Amino acid sequence: MLGVVLKNKREELGMTLQDVSRMTGMPTKYVSALENERLEEFIGGSKEIERMTKLYARKLNIPVDSDLLSKLSKLKSAELMPSTEVVIPLFLLVSPQDKKTKSKSPR
Repeated sequence: MLGVVLKNKREELGMTLQDVSRMTGMPTKYVSALENERLEEFIGGSKEIERMTKLYARKLNIPVDSDLLSKLSKLKSAELMPSTEVVIPLFLLVSPQDKKTKSKSPR
């Protein structure tokens, strides 16, 4: 998909991941994540993915057209995005007073 397009263009130009990283100002791990479509590494979500993909494409002279944007929208599907749901352990939800009152059973 889109990651393959980015990687192929980079390799065609004889550039390394580090070259693209320096050119775009993106950390190398994000350049690699875009190429390998590991979207869970982007904590900023779909906006960050879109911004970095467009930046990468522009720097390598890949036209940012409707085809590229449609590929990008496929990458932003919900199942690939990290969950923003926060899990709070139960022991943090129960206060120490609640524990004391619950541990004493009525007789």
